Amino acid sequence: MAEAKKENMTDDEQKQYDRLIAARNYHYDNLNKWMMTFYVIIGALFVAFQAIHCGEYLHRHLELGVAIAGYMVSVAAVLSGKGYYYWETNWIRLVQEYENNHVQVKTERVYSVFANMSANNFLSNPTKGANVSTSKVSLAMTFIVAVLWGTIVIYMGTNLLGWFKGDCKLIVVLIELIISAIITWGLMVCGTKLLPSKLDNLDDLKLKDKK
Repeated sequence: MAEAKKENMTDDEQKQYDRLIAARNYHYDNLNKWMMTFYVIIGALFVAFQAIHCGEYLHRHLELGVAIAGYMVSVAAVLSGKGYYYWETNWIRLVQEYENNHVQVKTERVYSVFANMSANNFLSNPTKGANVSTSKVSLAMTFIVAVLWGTIVIYMGTNLLGWFKGDCKLIVVLIELIISAIITWGLMVCGTKLLPSKLDNLDDLKLKDKK
C-alpha cells in the first residue's frame, strides 16, 4: 500500500515515492506466491514418491524418476529464491535511499528507520523475537531440501546399479549426502551464472550501505 502524504515532499516526489513502494510490495507479493508454488510442487512430489515407495509393487525406476523431478524442482526453487532476494534487497534499498534524501524528518520515514534494534532481540528465548532474516531462513531450508532430494536420487541410483551393497550403509549415506551438497552447490552456482536477469538497460546507481 502507498504511504501517506509526506508534508516535506513535493507532489512529484510523493508520486515517485509511492511508485517505489508499490514496486517493492508487488515484488514481495510475487515472491510469496512463487515460492509457495514451488513448495506445493515439492510436497506433491514427495507424496507421490512416498506412495510409490510404499506401494504393493516395486517401481524403482519410476520412484527414481519422481525423486529426480523433486530434485530438479528443489534446485529451481533455490535459484528462484536467490533471484527474488536479489531484487527484494534492490527495491528496499531504493526506497531507503529515497527516504534518506527526501524525507527529512526521521520519524516520518518507514523503510529506512527502525524503532529500537535492541528491543525484543532475544536470541536464546523461544517465546520472544530476534533479528533473523526470514528470506535467508527460507533460502537455507530450500537448499537443504534440494540436498536431501539429491541424496535420495544418488542413493536410489547406486542401489539400482548394484553399488555399495555391503555393510556400513550409514557411512555410504553420509558420503552421498556430502556429494549431493557439493553437486547442489555447483548447480546453484552454474544456475546463477547461466540464468541471470537481463540488466543491460538498467543504470547501476552503485549505492553503498551505511556501515
